[in-house]
This record gives sequence, C-alpha cells and structure tokens, in this order.
Amino acid sequence: MKYSTKVSLLFLAIWSVAFSIGKKDRNLPHPHQGLLKPYTPGPFESLKLDSSDEKLLDSGKPVMKQTQGADLAGGAICVQDVDAPKEAVWSQILDLDKYKGKVPKVAESNNYQVQQNPDGTCTIKTKMVVSVIPGYSYTSYYDHTFTP
Repeated sequence: MKYSTKVSLLFLAIWSVAFSIGKKDRNLPHPHQGLLKPYTPGPFESLKLDSSDEKLLDSGKPVMKQTQGADLAGGAICVQDVDAPKEAVWSQILDLDKYKGKVPKVAESNNYQVQQNPDGTCTIKTKMVVSVIPGYSYTSYYDHTFTP
C-alpha cells in the first residue's frame, strides 16, 4: 500500500472515531438552558492586550478576543478605540435593528419589542439570524436590558 493511501486511511479512521465520540445527544438540554449571564460593561481585568493588539488599535482597527467558559459556553469581545461621546457609542451598539450590514454574517436583525421601563432601564427584544456558512444559519432571540 502506498504511503499516501495509508495516511489517507489513517486520517479517515481518526476522523470517523473523533466524529462518533464527539457526537452529542440532541435531546439533552444545553448547559445554560438559553439563559446567559448578564453582561457587565468593562473595564475587564481578564482582558489581556499584547503589543500586536495595541498596534492594531493604534491603526484604527478593532481587536476581537474569544473566551471559553467552564460550561462550554463561550463569548467574544471586540475592542476598538472610538473618538466619540459614550452616548453615541452606546446608541450604535443598541441599534440592533441595523446590525444587518454592520455586523458580518448577520442576515437578519429585527427588534420585536422596545420599551422604556419605570426604573429608567430600556428593554430591547431582538430576533437575529446569523449565517455561519453557506446553507447554515441559526436564529437567536435576545432579551436586552440596558441600564444607562
């Protein structure tokens, strides 16, 4: 048997075993049950920016960092220096209806409820569809409470 055929068969065997072991039971509940921990704006002590990150920020580009939680849930944070008032930045972040066209891979983003609450907070409920790869997307529903 040729070397390349052996390598191909070995790869196929390893891939098959890994795929069958990694398969999850779709009937089991997800660890967070659809409820994520509330987000608290920074500063973030756990966020580490190195000199290459600082260089990107100095050039006006954003830096994206991903996190992995203990329960297999992950997250991401995007850091970018913006020369604008805090209110203008929050206005852009909270303009969830406009994420399509502003955020890569967002195919649809529609607020289905926006309300000012008696305590001064604002509740925004949004349906968002993210196209991960051609032919595969997922739909999420977000319940945001913004505290100015």
